[in-house]
Amino acid sequence: MKLFLLILSTLSAWSDWSQWRGPKGNGNFDHETHWSHKWPAAGPNTLWTAIVHTGYSGIAVSEDRAYTLGNFEGDDLIQCLDVTTGQLIWSEKYPQDLIPKYNPGGPNAPPVIEDKWLYTFSKQGLVSSRDKATGKARWTTNIATTARAPMPTWGFSSAPVIVGDRLFLNANSFGIALDKNTGEVLWNSPPFSSGYAAAVPLNCRGQAAVAIFGNKIMHVVSQADGKVLWKVDWPTRLGENSADPLIIGNKLYLSSWWGEGAALFDPNLDSNKPIWTNKKFQNHINPPVLHEGHLYGFDGPVHKKKIKSFLRCLDIKTGKTVWSQPNLRGSLILSNGKLIILTGNGSLIVAKASPEGFEEFARHEGLGKRTWTPPLLHKSKLFIRDADGTATCLKLGKKSS
Repeated sequence: MKLFLLILSTLSAWSDWSQWRGPKGNGNFDHETHWSHKWPAAGPNTLWTAIVHTGYSGIAVSEDRAYTLGNFEGDDLIQCLDVTTGQLIWSEKYPQDLIPKYNPGGPNAPPVIEDKWLYTFSKQGLVSSRDKATGKARWTTNIATTARAPMPTWGFSSAPVIVGDRLFLNANSFGIALDKNTGEVLWNSPPFSSGYAAAVPLNCRGQAAVAIFGNKIMHVVSQADGKVLWKVDWPTRLGENSADPLIIGNKLYLSSWWGEGAALFDPNLDSNKPIWTNKKFQNHINPPVLHEGHLYGFDGPVHKKKIKSFLRCLDIKTGKTVWSQPNLRGSLILSNGKLIILTGNGSLIVAKASPEGFEEFARHEGLGKRTWTPPLLHKSKLFIRDADGTATCLKLGKKSS
């Protein structure tokens, strides 16, 4: 596993790998060292905005190109943009229903890049591998038919996760593994409505495993064959388990909304009794980040403004809340001891990641509507998109000497 993480970090540094939530898949962008929160009064410089159409798909960046998905007039569009100008380089489309449900609809899952290949996962189950330079498909697999995977309430949403030659998806009861080179199903789990979180690699009981946060149960399964190694019941209303699990040492952190709260487990033990729980740390869609023994994340739903929400800091050893900042909801990433926060209504905030309390360094408003998708930081550029179809690239500048 250590070798795997080292490989991820090295590939990210060379810009030929772009995966969900940064080079280690945990929201930590500490390899980005030259950005600054010291903006002009008007805010950070906007390099460009682009129309990328309806959806929640995140942005992936590789070799000066940015990739995302949106839906327009009954088609999903996979779009490749120039990082410097935002101009469209290529676009590929395929028929796909918008499926709005209490939100604008459109694709949910972000694209992922490894070497020359771009991987995508549509709301209705179409998985593809494409040449990132041209958009030409290497293979496509519809897991709704080949793996008998029913679409969950809000559509498939998990980022494709690549480990070695395998691509893991949160679909069916506890995941599906595809051959990343051919799209062939290598192993499957029983048909059932899935959760929405990405698969997360870990070591469990001496085996390479993945954590699959399902509709009602958290499963840890073998990467090789999908054998269940550990599980814990985690039922939520409408099966809305959306925030990615976190791997913290040999421990597994889970959280969801609907009153379930957060808990820390050790999946290497036969027991599924939590080490601690915190019912007042309910991560809805976006998971927290870990910094120097403390978790930073949001308690409360991203979309219900009448329900109170907080940015909270938790002690990872005890699960106890250290501090709370009210009236904040959205997503966040971590870089060099700072939280880069994107609120659900388009405010960008930089704050100190410290258990001593919430300290805001900078704020910029007006970056879109329904900005539920986490930002991406790459070479001091911050990439943001909203659900209504606008992507924005901000230049955060260089850190002063």
